[in-house]
Amino acid sequence: MKLPTDKDFAYEMTPLKIVSWPVGTWPLQKYDLLSVMRSVVTLVVLTVLFFTVHMEIYLDHGNAEKNLDAVLLITCSMLAISKVACFRFRPTGLIANFVSAVRDHQDLREEKKRAIVKHYALMGRITSASILSCSYASALLFMLVPLFTGTEDATEILNHTAYKCEHSLPFPSECTLELLRMPENVHGLIYLGEFLMLVLLACGNMGSDILFFGIAFHLCGQVEVLKLDFSRFLEYGTDSGKRFNALVMRHRHLLTLAEHLNNTIGYILVLQLFSSCMLICISGVQFILSLQVHNIVMVIKTFVVVSVLLSQMFAYSYVGEYSRNQFGAIGYLAYCSDWYNAPCNLSRNVMFVLMKTQYPVHLKAGRFFLVNLQTYMSILKTSMSYLSVLRVMVM
Repeated sequence: MKLPTDKDFAYEMTPLKIVSWPVGTWPLQKYDLLSVMRSVVTLVVLTVLFFTVHMEIYLDHGNAEKNLDAVLLITCSMLAISKVACFRFRPTGLIANFVSAVRDHQDLREEKKRAIVKHYALMGRITSASILSCSYASALLFMLVPLFTGTEDATEILNHTAYKCEHSLPFPSECTLELLRMPENVHGLIYLGEFLMLVLLACGNMGSDILFFGIAFHLCGQVEVLKLDFSRFLEYGTDSGKRFNALVMRHRHLLTLAEHLNNTIGYILVLQLFSSCMLICISGVQFILSLQVHNIVMVIKTFVVVSVLLSQMFAYSYVGEYSRNQFGAIGYLAYCSDWYNAPCNLSRNVMFVLMKTQYPVHLKAGRFFLVNLQTYMSILKTSMSYLSVLRVMVM
């Protein structure tokens, strides 16, 4: 498919391509060996990070602070692996939505509709920039924290092995490197490599979220355009019946695209909701402990991590709430038109549209758990309840 060359298309799609192309999940790419290799390399690196941190917990289970960081990284790596694998090897829903977005830009002629699409592209950009900047800030903090907290010997648990790691690293891996007898003169390369792994982790996790949010906001923009068309379909005179039928078919098409997005992200959201609730509790405990010992660096680090988790959950909940309201408002705009001046058969069809919009379009986790702002508040309440229990236990 030939992609549009207009500025509006580039304005909307360029940020999504920047974060998804390096990990091989860009839906409009050519699915060749190069794209497969990018995805495979990403999955291999994330798997190495997962097992390295998991091994660190096994080797050094006495360091509580390090273990909290390890649990956070293990969960985030699991999310990143599942999202990259799903978006790359089950891309049907995303491809359908992005191909539809290409055709939408090709068919846009009216200036008012272009303004609507650009407005929703701006909303996607703001959401993407907020989440991705927080994510990269977390990766940068994991890199900078060891420089400000000083050096500390790794726990000697390997029966007097020759290698002693005396430097803190961006993520817990000292004991694993000690087990592998890595020479100390490559510490700089290891440090840089781990930072790049954290950046790739952010791209695989948050970058996949941005890809979903961007196309979801585009879908909401198309619903807004459809609402505009429904409110004035009688302006076409004798062709109003044909125009109304075309709008009904467009409504069905948008409902199908929304279902494709649900099928793509639904089961990942189950893991996302559960892990976010757990990580908010763990990071909250780490934040409280850091405040007690006046560790300012760790306070800032855990605060940024909690902010990223909350913003990620809020973005999913907001998109779910907003898309439901947008689809539900189609019936209201059709009702607000001059349908009572239309022929009887056409006004009767408007009633069928109203009946169809009575079934709201929800973003669902695993097809059974609604993701909206009420869900977000419920997760916050549950997390705070568990956090209170953990705070009492550790204190």
